[in-house]
Amino acid sequence: MQPLSSALAGFLLAALMCFPAMLLAQDAPSRQIATPAGPTTEIEFEELEYDFGTIIEGEKVSQVFTFTNTGDTPLILVDAKGSCGCTVPQWPREPIMPGETASITVEFNSKGKKGKRRQMVTITANTQPPQTFLALTGEVDPRSDDDLAGDPLPATETETKLSPDCFAIFPNPTSEILKLDIEASNFGKTAQIAIFSKTGQVMAKRRIEALDGTVEFNVGHYPAGTYMAQVQIGDAKPETRCFVVVD
Repeated sequence: MQPLSSALAGFLLAALMCFPAMLLAQDAPSRQIATPAGPTTEIEFEELEYDFGTIIEGEKVSQVFTFTNTGDTPLILVDAKGSCGCTVPQWPREPIMPGETASITVEFNSKGKKGKRRQMVTITANTQPPQTFLALTGEVDPRSDDDLAGDPLPATETETKLSPDCFAIFPNPTSEILKLDIEASNFGKTAQIAIFSKTGQVMAKRRIEALDGTVEFNVGHYPAGTYMAQVQIGDAKPETRCFVVVD
């Protein structure tokens, strides 16, 4: 048999080198997304990766990624795309003003998935570079016969009883918009408003230089559950109110 030509050998070597890379990239998100036009800003996440540990096949994992617009122009999230249909992100559609904090919720459904996982989400925004990547990592164990014989899966959300010291605010519950009605006597004053989950994670944070009426937050992308809105007007003591987000 005659030896392979150098050109053919180089081609085969390149093909063999690319093959494992293709296998490793099977859960990578598509990056063919249009770059936003116009002025850019900067986005800073508290964390870019979340390790969910070990779960049983079929369980769902949800994680909230908090970020801040650290630039000088409004931050616009154009798109958020998971690596597959099992990884679904939900994100705010409204512009995030400079200095404001908001959050993105990512849910991974492990049905039909096994072994070590690295589920990626591509965030596209008017930033430079335009793409930011989030990851959910962990391991999915196959379901055993005992798992199949029992309840399908434990409930991911349990009913929460509010503390008597936690006053509800309107609308409660809500599935889309949280409205904070401001008294006319506070119009023109500055305000610091922050929203926290039950575990204390910051979901959103906003500073308002001059109050002029109802303040609204889009909470449609929050996981269902109970949250706290902390409002500080001027130099007054912060007040906390609870509200419930439903599916």
